Amino acid sequence: MRAALSLAFGATLLSLVFVSSGCKSSSSNPYGSTPTGPSPTPSPANTVLMQGMAFSPATITVSVGTTVTWKNQDSYAHTSTSDSGVWDTGNIAGGTSATTTFNTAGTYPYHCTYHVSMGMKGTVIVQ
Repeated sequence: MRAALSLAFGATLLSLVFVSSGCKSSSSNPYGSTPTGPSPTPSPANTVLMQGMAFSPATITVSVGTTVTWKNQDSYAHTSTSDSGVWDTGNIAGGTSATTTFNTAGTYPYHCTYHVSMGMKGTVIVQ
């Protein structure tokens, strides 16, 4: 019984070697295609991600009446605070979000109250 199982296992392994040897990539990489990992998921429209002490995108352009969502992907709190006092989301805890609706055309620079000294700044352009 043990010999039969060993023989069956060996035959299966050998067939896998023959099958896999026929699956060569046409690329110049001798190991087959190069894995690229998952494609980054683009931010939903009108969403600014807060991650790694940065707003992404740093500048967003929207139409009058648009609601912008700030989504915190860090584990610590951030804010979205207008430089001129137009809005302040207050604390946005890691994994949560906040929104602001822009009803007036203009250019609105903003920052994270906690991390402005680290360069965490952005701009909303409302057309």
